[in-house]
Amino acid sequence: MAPTTPANKTPFKILLGRFLTRSGDQAWDFAVPLTLLKIFPDQIRIAAGYYLAVKFLHVLLMPRLASVIDRKSRIHVAYLGTIMQLVGVVGGALSLFYVGPSNLVFIFAVLGLSGLIGSMGSTLMNISVGNDLVPAAIPTPQITKFNSHMRQLDLFTEVSSPVVAGLLLIVTHPSIPLFGFLLVALWNVVSFIPEMFILKSIFKSSPELLKEKTQTSPTSKLSMLTKLKNGWTAFFRQPVAPAVGAYALLWLSVLSPHGVLLTGYLKDAWNMPEIVVGAFRGLGALFGLLSTVLFPIIVAKFGLIKGSRSFILFQTAMVMTALVFFWIPTQMGQYGFLIFILFSRVGLYGFSLGEMQIRQLGIAAHERGEVNGFADALTGVATLALFAFGTLLPSTSQFSILVSGSVGFVILGAIIFSLWKAPKFD
Repeated sequence: MAPTTPANKTPFKILLGRFLTRSGDQAWDFAVPLTLLKIFPDQIRIAAGYYLAVKFLHVLLMPRLASVIDRKSRIHVAYLGTIMQLVGVVGGALSLFYVGPSNLVFIFAVLGLSGLIGSMGSTLMNISVGNDLVPAAIPTPQITKFNSHMRQLDLFTEVSSPVVAGLLLIVTHPSIPLFGFLLVALWNVVSFIPEMFILKSIFKSSPELLKEKTQTSPTSKLSMLTKLKNGWTAFFRQPVAPAVGAYALLWLSVLSPHGVLLTGYLKDAWNMPEIVVGAFRGLGALFGLLSTVLFPIIVAKFGLIKGSRSFILFQTAMVMTALVFFWIPTQMGQYGFLIFILFSRVGLYGFSLGEMQIRQLGIAAHERGEVNGFADALTGVATLALFAFGTLLPSTSQFSILVSGSVGFVILGAIIFSLWKAPKFD
């Protein structure tokens, strides 16, 4: 555990490094699809195919990559994650600058590979910092409040980074194509430098965090499929697996102000003005911010497990009410549907904070990397399943099925978490 003297600046340094990582990630994720659509007008399937391929391979490979956290020192993991992010940004930028009809397939493959490397590097950093460094460096009584600060920072970058990236994308230069996109790429590349120095400073001030780790079982001779099979089996035997599974079910939902499917439905089926849809998205982050204020208060009063349960039950009640308004064929029904989705974000973000802290405290230190890698993959599987459902039910007239199914998955997640025999964390 890190020393708790007033001079200890580790929490601030972790948050600063997190800000650099998340702001760059949010800007890049916003800029890439828009740039693809600029290069290939009216070809949304290219952007969709890119993200589908990257997400699928990410889900397949991330659990094995995350296990490096359990075997290597934290500084080596930080180097690896930063280098992977750098390769992803540089490779992605170069591929889009040199795309042409004669090399389209090759460039798309390079773009996809770069996107995969960058995505895995970003997730590796998120896991190594949020799920490994934080519980090792932050005193346990302070973790709840610290996690709330981290989520507040994430929400701030979620709103602000796309705005800044959007302003950069409209900057032009007569002799440099995609000049605005180049600025976003440079933003990412430059941010990696202070991020690395910040992490080195943390490890220098707390040398005990640099201790090498050893793998608990020799698996290097096993095949990839065997490693994945054994890894998933071991993951579902973890005491925290039901909590992670309940959280993953919440990703099987179109009821998100930031969701592509819901945004398309609001515009196509309900003909809502862009200003309303944009305000709905912004308010989603604002309501999520409210949960970060409430979470430490609720946990202090009821404990981690009961507090987390109260958030997921609140989310369940809100989405069930939203479903009732969805079936009311009036403008009142439409706006009631949106309002209760916004309220549901308080429950979702609050429960996500609880689930993260459950993993921080409930996973053994020597297993944090691999177990959190499989947890990330599980939410990735849920995301893939959601888009698969959206593909199978593409018509706006069928969107009601997705809405009803989303509410059903939230209810199922709440039931699983409520029935879970949780270890003692409080």
